[in-house]
Amino acid sequence: MKQRKSQIWKNIAIHSIFWMFWLVAPILFSVGDRGIRFPVHPEYYFRSFFTLALFYLNYFWLIDKTLFEHKIVRFLVVNVVFLAFITGFEFVQHEIFTSGLFRGETLELPEEGFKERRRPPVFIILTGMLFSYIFVISIAVAIKTTARWIKLDAQRKTLENENLKSELNNLKMQLNPHFFFNTLNNIYSLIQSDQDKAQEAVHRLAKLMRYHLYETNPEKVPLRGEIEFLESYVSLMKMRSTSMVEVSFNYQLSNDKALIAPLLFIPVIENAFKYGISNDIRSLIDIQISEIDNELSLSVKNNVVNKPDPKSEHTGIGLDNLRKRLNLIYPKAHTISAGRIGDKFVVNLRINLS
Repeated sequence: MKQRKSQIWKNIAIHSIFWMFWLVAPILFSVGDRGIRFPVHPEYYFRSFFTLALFYLNYFWLIDKTLFEHKIVRFLVVNVVFLAFITGFEFVQHEIFTSGLFRGETLELPEEGFKERRRPPVFIILTGMLFSYIFVISIAVAIKTTARWIKLDAQRKTLENENLKSELNNLKMQLNPHFFFNTLNNIYSLIQSDQDKAQEAVHRLAKLMRYHLYETNPEKVPLRGEIEFLESYVSLMKMRSTSMVEVSFNYQLSNDKALIAPLLFIPVIENAFKYGISNDIRSLIDIQISEIDNELSLSVKNNVVNKPDPKSEHTGIGLDNLRKRLNLIYPKAHTISAGRIGDKFVVNLRINLS
């Protein structure tokens, strides 16, 4: 409310200064040896009134109701009618207050030193007056159009930001059930084989959910918190793995205050465990994370043991969401590659956190 009132007073001040200059300038330019000469002829005051009326008629009503609603013909017709009325009134008042001048009769000036001169023909006077009014209408159109463009552009940017936030939230919501569904399946498997491990897994899952629900709401979170979240997840996954699975997880951080968008890495690591481990075949999952001078790199390698067809590997919600989120949050500030190299699937991600 205060901001709106401030804007209103600002607009009033701008309009006042503009019209002060517009109406007072002719008086200032008429300064001579006798000082400022205020106009005594009614013509000046009539023209000033019509100028203000025509401007604000367009500014507050006509442009919004016709021009911005694509009723251009109506806009032109209304203005032509008003201009015709004003022109007729100007002609009549000239005839009344300057009798004889419109017929080209000579005008004797009382000031000493001025020679006799003729008043311009009525056509010239009315044409100049008409163009001045058209100029005023053009100014009103220019101001309203510019203000409308600025308002629409601000609304567009606001809408884009809202859509961006909505899309990011949707992507995160898609990730939640996908991640926790797989984790619950892992715990279900542990219940059948080792109840103590299952109990510990539930405890770890609770920690993961607590982080997920309460600490990932900001747009950016501490990178170290994300690393700890991944460590808990990897520990949880290792609990259901056999000795045939070797997991290597290493990280190096040069800046403890580095920030990153939450839950970016989990889809890659989740897919590595989903497609890269087997209880019958020796397999390896290697996770390397490093941050040096705000340049973050993630490398995840895993054997392909569950999906032999490379076209169907590592597709689906996880990586698709990751790519979408990276394009929204870090446009032109990241690179990601994912593909099969030999018997391993390799994902490399680089992000400029600055």
